[in-house]
Amino acid sequence: MAGRLCLLSALCALALAPAQTFGADDAAGSVYDAFEGAAPVDLEAQGPETVIGAIRDALRHNPDIRAAAAREDAARAERFRALGGFLPDVEAVASYTDDRWRSDGFELRNESEGATVGVTAVQPLFQGLSAFNRFRAARARVSQSELALLSAMQQTALDAARAHASVILARKIVDHRIENMGLVNQQLTVTGKRAEAGAQSRTGVEQARMRLAQAQVDLGEARANLARVEAAYTRIVGRAPAAELTADDSDLASLFASVEDALAIARDNNPAIAAADAAAEAARHDKSAAVGVLAPQLTLEGSYFKRYGEDPLIAAQEDEEYQLVARMRMPLFRQGNNIANVRSAGASVAQQEAQMTATLLAVEEIVSRAWRQLAQAKARRAAATSGIEAARQSVKGLNMEFNAGQRSVIDVLDGQRDLVIAQINASQADYEVRITQYELAAATGTIFDAFGETLGSK
Repeated sequence: MAGRLCLLSALCALALAPAQTFGADDAAGSVYDAFEGAAPVDLEAQGPETVIGAIRDALRHNPDIRAAAAREDAARAERFRALGGFLPDVEAVASYTDDRWRSDGFELRNESEGATVGVTAVQPLFQGLSAFNRFRAARARVSQSELALLSAMQQTALDAARAHASVILARKIVDHRIENMGLVNQQLTVTGKRAEAGAQSRTGVEQARMRLAQAQVDLGEARANLARVEAAYTRIVGRAPAAELTADDSDLASLFASVEDALAIARDNNPAIAAADAAAEAARHDKSAAVGVLAPQLTLEGSYFKRYGEDPLIAAQEDEEYQLVARMRMPLFRQGNNIANVRSAGASVAQQEAQMTATLLAVEEIVSRAWRQLAQAKARRAAATSGIEAARQSVKGLNMEFNAGQRSVIDVLDGQRDLVIAQINASQADYEVRITQYELAAATGTIFDAFGETLGSK
């Protein structure tokens, strides 16, 4: 817990620093660079933008982090308020009385003519441990808010990493579609010339023209998707993506020996689980405080008054008065409020404990799913990568056979389409490997450590 809070303090310094606007050529350094107050790095000097740079700027930009930080400040203020339950209630009193401003029959012993100043104080001695438990509940909520802030930062880092990978994938798909357009257009040209020479039917030309139209539609869809993911990137990171992005090739899953190891680390490190546990702890203290209100309340009450001015009617009245009283109050029945508060607090405990269980199960589900998907995505990536070269050789052979009159134009177009599909599948599988690794690192609460180690190894 101490290490997590140290990391939280460092991250707060980054996320709550004055917001800055960065251009498309801003650089990618370690997410820890800004922890020491380092200025943004120039991309022209450092090269293409990495996922670390996207995370760093997203942490500065994201409003959810600032909202979580404000909730932490509010929780600290409530903790200070709860501490006041142990302190005395001190009040200063001042009054001035003139006999001309009251009737003759008014009681004169309590308020003689002249000025009166005084101080009253009430010191709680025993409150059925209600104040103690309120303070413990407030302290648990401070921990909860700190962990919620860390959870918001990790979610922001995950969102930025996803956006970075999504832009890379969308740009690759556009490139594949453009390459396919070139191939289809080239095939249309060749087919048209062969038709003019009488070596190709008009049907083949129209088939090539149809594939070109389809390729144009596919390219338009790819560009529309690219615009969508770049807009999402801008929203998350706070600026448009750089002209060139470098894919993250680190193996974040190597941090875990097995899925059981990843689950154990998630239970210990995930801030959402720890925040839910702190909320349940605060609810239990609230219940103890509600029970404590039913116990006898013991206070020590003191007062001191001094009067200035003489009253000829009560000449023997003393100028100073004081008293010290120990008082015990035993609540018997307060319209059922105390009993209702205890029952409500008990229901809140059950609710928070159920929420903690739900959070734990959700995190375990994410870790288990990401672990299985990662293995499958790696297998698909390997298969798709090997399939690209086979598809290239197939297109080359089909072109040769087409030129020799042994293949139709549709055979060549089908081969080119298969090549594009293989390229897109490989890019998609590479994206899935990257995304599932990010989700695994975020769910285990190690996303910042994972990226720090990745940067250090380069």
